[in-house]
Amino acid sequence: MRFLSRTQATNLLRRRIERASYPRIQMMLMVMLTGASGLLCSFVLLHLGLESMPWRYPMALLGAYLFFLFMLWVWLRFKADDLADAVDMVGNTADQLPDISSFKLGPSVRSGEGGDFGGGGASASFDGPAEAETASLMQTAEDTTSSLSDAGNALDGVADGDELVIPLLVIALLVRLAMASLYVVYTAPALMAEVALDGALSYTLYRKLKKSDQQHWLQTAVRRTVWPFLLTAVFVTLTGYGLHVLAPEARTISEALHRPH
Repeated sequence: MRFLSRTQATNLLRRRIERASYPRIQMMLMVMLTGASGLLCSFVLLHLGLESMPWRYPMALLGAYLFFLFMLWVWLRFKADDLADAVDMVGNTADQLPDISSFKLGPSVRSGEGGDFGGGGASASFDGPAEAETASLMQTAEDTTSSLSDAGNALDGVADGDELVIPLLVIALLVRLAMASLYVVYTAPALMAEVALDGALSYTLYRKLKKSDQQHWLQTAVRRTVWPFLLTAVFVTLTGYGLHVLAPEARTISEALHRPH
């Protein structure tokens, strides 16, 4: 039996899903419903007595993120039959792939003065796209957190300043939410392929996947989406804090925008 690496199985399944459906349109609908759930969470929390924007907005965002994961589960169950056919086809494709374990590399290819042939040169190791993407997002998170913290500290000194600060904060918040949404929509084919793969919809493929590459679908969904969520959560929290500093009496963005000058 020929075993597939996780990358091979995901790429094959992603191409199959892209040909058979419209993953980005489906994800766009899920993102829109997720945004609506966030607004509903904020509305409910406000009427339950949580008036502080720095606390209510991140809690509403967390509720929206949990709803997004629930929507992925619904999609997985709703598309189970179609995805099972796609996964079966990918599993059968594995038998047509060459068995790379039968190939042997010569000494000149396997090692040399420049280091072992591991994809990373003399001292580095080759990381896959997922690891590189995660590392990039982590670095972005550190940079964003640092800059936003400085901006948050500066808000204490501009509470009585330019009246355009609040509209600019709101615009920045909307831009950040749009960026996070576009990122999730753009990466939808890869995300859906991995979720379908780890949903264990087909034993045919799952038994051909290397054991070290097997994961639960929820773990995969969180791994691919948690960093955009955390970046947005930091931004939302600091924006809520900024609005609270600039308009202490306001309970919502609308009240902050229409506060008396």
